[in-house]
Amino acid sequence: METNDYVELKSEILDGMRSYMEELKEDGSDAGYTASDIDDCEGIIDRFLDAIANAGGDNARASGAVKDAVLALNALNARCGHSLIETDQREGLCELIIRVAATAGVGTGQDDITEEWREW
Repeated sequence: METNDYVELKSEILDGMRSYMEELKEDGSDAGYTASDIDDCEGIIDRFLDAIANAGGDNARASGAVKDAVLALNALNARCGHSLIETDQREGLCELIIRVAATAGVGTGQDDITEEWREW
């Protein structure tokens, strides 16, 4: 994946969260999360991307960045009553993490390296 692909995929994930939240709000329902929670998700993604970029080919650091991101997403999703990361977002987040990590030499880009820690 090219850097622009990461940005596009990240936008799709976050936009999906925002769209769903707004649709429910229009219907008088509550998504179980807020715009601030979406911002927190974006921060986790950004920290992960930065950590991978700064890993400098160190597989242990890159693997640690994957674990840290997945655990942070677990905690955020739990705080939101497990409603923030739905199927589409889960698939997008996994794709993003797996492919970005592969550029740093972690995994093949095909295997699910998030599964060990992922609760969403």
